[in-house]
Amino acid sequence: MICTLISNSAYALIAPFLPLEFKAQNISGHMIGLMFAIYSVAVILSSPFVGKSVQYVGTTNMISLGIAVMGLAFICFGFIPSIDDTTIILSVGFVLRFIQGASSAFV
Repeated sequence: MICTLISNSAYALIAPFLPLEFKAQNISGHMIGLMFAIYSVAVILSSPFVGKSVQYVGTTNMISLGIAVMGLAFICFGFIPSIDDTTIILSVGFVLRFIQGASSAFV
């Protein structure tokens, strides 16, 4: 239950800050919305694979892996403001948000 709380808090934690950072980089609201949506898409796409592999890896290992990968993705997300090119910001942002969503499925 605590892992689910951490996972869901991680999803919501970025909401107040991401739009402000991306607006400062002249990124449109449409792209910001897609950045939030990709998280849910990743959860939906990765959930069936996680469900099949949990019996081989184990529940505790899956949860630990999910929390670790999500934490690493959030740390990497902190470096986005140091990138100057908008295309690279969006590419890295989408990949990291997808990784966050996929790792949320592990929890």
